[in-house]
Amino acid sequence: MTSDSSIPGGDFRLFLQKIAMQGFYALGLVEIPGAPKTGPNLAMARSVIDDIRMIQEKCEGNLDDGERQTLEKYLSDLQLQYLAAEKGDVDQGQAPNEENVSSEETDPGT
Repeated sequence: MTSDSSIPGGDFRLFLQKIAMQGFYALGLVEIPGAPKTGPNLAMARSVIDDIRMIQEKCEGNLDDGERQTLEKYLSDLQLQYLAAEKGDVDQGQAPNEENVSSEETDPGT
């Protein structure tokens, strides 16, 4: 097995980004080059949100401020986008990045 040093690993924020991107894809907010464009898959998006919540619970008290803020921002934005998709008014623009996501937390189950 060969090692490719251009693919970073072991970075918690990058790990969260990879998981969050699955949620953004499930909500139809990002496209995968070469893959057919799909509409929102709320069940898949909900699963990703639940996974990030689990990570949040399991990591409680073990994250530095930046990691905690990143996790909260991705979770919050996915929840807000999930609610919008549930109502049928998903913004088909780009998925937000760390700098422009809301820190307001909303429960998609309500």
